[in-house]
Amino acid sequence: MKDDVCVWIGNTTEARDHFDSICALYDAAFSAPPFVWPESESQRHREMLDRMIGSPTFGIALAESADTLIGFAYGDTLSVKTGWWDGFQVSVAADVTREWTGRTFAVIDIAVETSARGRGVGRRLLNTLLDSRCEERATLAVQPQAEGAHAFYRAVGGWQLVGRQDTPGFVSPQFDIYLRALKP
Repeated sequence: MKDDVCVWIGNTTEARDHFDSICALYDAAFSAPPFVWPESESQRHREMLDRMIGSPTFGIALAESADTLIGFAYGDTLSVKTGWWDGFQVSVAADVTREWTGRTFAVIDIAVETSARGRGVGRRLLNTLLDSRCEERATLAVQPQAEGAHAFYRAVGGWQLVGRQDTPGFVSPQFDIYLRALKP
C-alpha cells in the first residue's frame, strides 16, 4: 500500500465537512452493478446520513489521499428497540438478536474509490472504525448478490454470517447479516 493514504477516526464536524464527498463516493460505489440501486437511493442516503451524524453513538473513519476523500466507513450503535434483527428467513437465536444499551455497533456503509481498491484501504477503514468502538460486537448487512463485498468480509476475518433477511420496501429486497465480536 502507498504511504500517501491517511486513515483516521472522524468526528461530527469532519463528517459534515466531508458530507458531499461521502455522498458522491456512496453514489459511485453503490449505483454500479451488482448492487440494487433504486432511483430514490441517493436522496434517501443523504437524508439517512444527515440524521445519523447527529446521533451521539455515530462513528466514522475517513481515508484521504492527496487531500481527496477516497474512502469512508461509518455506523451507529443499535438501540434496544432496533428492527435490525427482524425478517430473517430462518429463525435466529434470541441470544443473538437481543439488544441492550451499547451491545452492538452496526457498520452501515463502507466504500472505497475504485482506483484505491486492492491497496488495503477498506481493511484499514474498517479496522480503524471498529477499534474505536466500545460495544461488544459489530454487525453489517450485505446485498446477497454483492459477491465482492462478501469476499471482502471473509478476507478481513472475524465476520460470521447470521442469515438472510427479507427487506421489502428497502434498498434491496434482501440482505445477508454478518456479526463479529469486538471485545474478547
